Amino acid sequence: MLMFNENHASKFGLKEAIILHKIIFYVLLNKKDGRNRHRGRHWTFNGRKAWCAVFPCFSHMQIWRSLKSLEESGALISDSFNRKAYDKTRWYSLSDSMMHEVSRSKYWSKAICKTETHRNKTETPIPLNNIKENNNILDEVKPY
Repeated sequence: MLMFNENHASKFGLKEAIILHKIIFYVLLNKKDGRNRHRGRHWTFNGRKAWCAVFPCFSHMQIWRSLKSLEESGALISDSFNRKAYDKTRWYSLSDSMMHEVSRSKYWSKAICKTETHRNKTETPIPLNNIKENNNILDEVKPY
């Protein structure tokens, strides 16, 4: 089921609102679980193939353009906290204004409280084991 905020759809576009909704969820879930904290923020990350699995109704280019658009409009920020130089996985977090908006939302506080924690460890964008052992390493990157 695709979910989004109508105000975000009006402000950023429909695809962007759908993607933003999921990123808000992942960031807040990571905040709740105490994962992926860098520079005073909680972040989420995904590889290209993993984003396509999260949003099968969008092409890779639609997802990439929407993420760029959300950054340019000030809803998201991105960075890289990868341990390996060859790992180009982008990390996303909410901008200060978006985090402020979300923190005032009763919807998000209820949604995150109802979500059970199903991961107890901080994950890495690409596994740190020997890359030669992984023929398709990008498929192993999981959302969050």
